[in-house]
Amino acid sequence: MHSLVYGCGAWGTTIAQLLAHKGCLVSLVCHDPKILKEINTLHTNTTYLPKRPILSDRIQAILEPEMFRLLPGISTIFLVVASPYYRQTLRSLMPILRADQIVVSATKGMEEKTHRSILEMATEELSEDVLQNRFVILSGPNLAGEIYLGKPAATVVACRNQATAQTIQMLISSPQFRAYYSDDLIGVEYGGILKNVIAIAAGILDALELGANAKAALLVRGIAEMKRFALSQGAREETLSGLSGFGDLITTCLGPQSRNYSVGFQIGKGETIQEIVSGMVAVAEGVKTSKVIALLAKQRGISMPITTAVYEVLYEKLPLEKAIGLLMTRDLKAED
Repeated sequence: MHSLVYGCGAWGTTIAQLLAHKGCLVSLVCHDPKILKEINTLHTNTTYLPKRPILSDRIQAILEPEMFRLLPGISTIFLVVASPYYRQTLRSLMPILRADQIVVSATKGMEEKTHRSILEMATEELSEDVLQNRFVILSGPNLAGEIYLGKPAATVVACRNQATAQTIQMLISSPQFRAYYSDDLIGVEYGGILKNVIAIAAGILDALELGANAKAALLVRGIAEMKRFALSQGAREETLSGLSGFGDLITTCLGPQSRNYSVGFQIGKGETIQEIVSGMVAVAEGVKTSKVIALLAKQRGISMPITTAVYEVLYEKLPLEKAIGLLMTRDLKAED
């Protein structure tokens, strides 16, 4: 089997390694010729991952133009690109997709200009047959660095076609990486999207040394507002309570292996968002997501106080002390 992974960041490279260990030949699309050369000659990608273990020799890094030559022989396409490039990637693929090729999306973000989610962009760009039968969302508590080192982890693959979901489940699962399947694409997608914003808040909280009580409250109230938003879009509550929702939230809020947590931690230490983003190699999707979701929540009348506070800290220069004060002095209410 020959798979293509579009995106050579930490998660894309880790997915390529998982597939190679299952016996797949993998073409890994790179944006940077230097990374491509390192992968193909040294079998490492030290821009994003540790030197050891080395990458499988079943992985061949390629530049985007070569992808189109290889696509006719590809069985499964994994999209692991940052959200600003997601729509254009779909547009370039759609005209040349074969009738039996499966598209697996591992991107967790929103399109800033249109406020569209990954699934909404796919709905606009892909055919109905692909959407119903061959479009899969992969999401879960998946810190790429840990999985690359062979530490145990689990994930969720979501597709409207159960047989396709199970195909990807079998393809990517191993004794160290366990995949579950779901047909709730909306719930799985929004778990991965919304938790990034709460992770920024978690990083701020830890930088300010506000303690375990505050962290527990953040996680529980964070999942409450994640559920409010996702359910309003048609998700199922049990999905948000599972691996791709609360599970991903916990992992992303635990520490500096999460890019979004790291952004929050640096904010808590007094750095500006402009300084932080300019110094990052990888993309922290929660930064732009906080803006999109805060605006959508306001338009739709959905209560999302933590997300709104993160947005105002990042984009409106709301002082951290004031943001915390506003959260703690909201009107008292019953727990939901």
